[in-house]
Amino acid sequence: MERYDRQMRVANIGKIGQEKLLSKTILIVGVGAIGSYAAEICARMGFGKLILIDRDYVELSNLQRQSLYTEQDALEKQAKAYAAQKALLLINSEIEVEYIVDDANMTSLTPFAKKIDYILDCTDNFMTRDFLNQFCFIHQIPWIFTSCAGNYANLMPIIPPDSACLHCLLGDIPQTNAASCDIVGVDGALIPMVAGMQVSLLTQMILNPDFTANTYYQIDNWQLNFQSLVVKKRPHCTGCSAEKVRSEVPFSKQTIALCGRDTVQFHLQNKSNYREIKQRLAEQKMLYTENPALLSFNYEKYQFVIFKNGRVLLHGTENLAEAKKIYQLFFN
Repeated sequence: MERYDRQMRVANIGKIGQEKLLSKTILIVGVGAIGSYAAEICARMGFGKLILIDRDYVELSNLQRQSLYTEQDALEKQAKAYAAQKALLLINSEIEVEYIVDDANMTSLTPFAKKIDYILDCTDNFMTRDFLNQFCFIHQIPWIFTSCAGNYANLMPIIPPDSACLHCLLGDIPQTNAASCDIVGVDGALIPMVAGMQVSLLTQMILNPDFTANTYYQIDNWQLNFQSLVVKKRPHCTGCSAEKVRSEVPFSKQTIALCGRDTVQFHLQNKSNYREIKQRLAEQKMLYTENPALLSFNYEKYQFVIFKNGRVLLHGTENLAEAKKIYQLFFN
């Protein structure tokens, strides 16, 4: 406990509070900008177990706003969840850190539901947040909605089934990110601010018996403005009711052009194709690189990145027709 000495001196935490933090399992959904900072804070503060889930790998353009990662991680295309786990255990080897390279969906997260005490939303899209709203209601797991783009950040703690949910705040969940960081960018100085607030809210949820949800917070780090407002639970809200969960195709299984990345995503019909691809590349003497989560190789002006879970990224075009033609040369 010596490493948490300064933290335990804070009257709101103390030794008993620190022991509570050490007993908690936190799921961090997305370890990009907000998630990498939040995960580092949680590791340093001594939350006992972190479960990290992210579907992507480290790229050079991530390093402007995402902590934990290095240029070497980007060069090796290390999966973010895997690279984050390695970095966090170097920071605090006394906690547990588990990683998942996949989408956050019912299939990937249901096996962990009974182990999770709290969830931090560190995603960059409302499709996943809509799923989290349902998942947390079903399993009654408290979570914190968080988003940022440009100079603005938003947070709201949600404690199902009693507090207002994401649908209570937004109404219909938007299907596109009109203000995502891929479109409008994000101020790098904003990220640690909102991650710190997110973990501060998490700590209060755990330690403050009088903590109440139903408050939405917004930060403008350019004007240095902060405001909050009360969100009332909507009667007959479809987001916090016992209605049957909407079934959707997980994002990573969709054929789609990725906004702002000059990339098209595909999904292999069979995960065993991953081994066949390695064999084919070896037979044709095509050079490829591999790490624990994926392999990558170049073909003409394109680059393929193939994850072990079947996700395929084709870099070099955002034209679906062009991408499908190249993809079919290898996989159909």
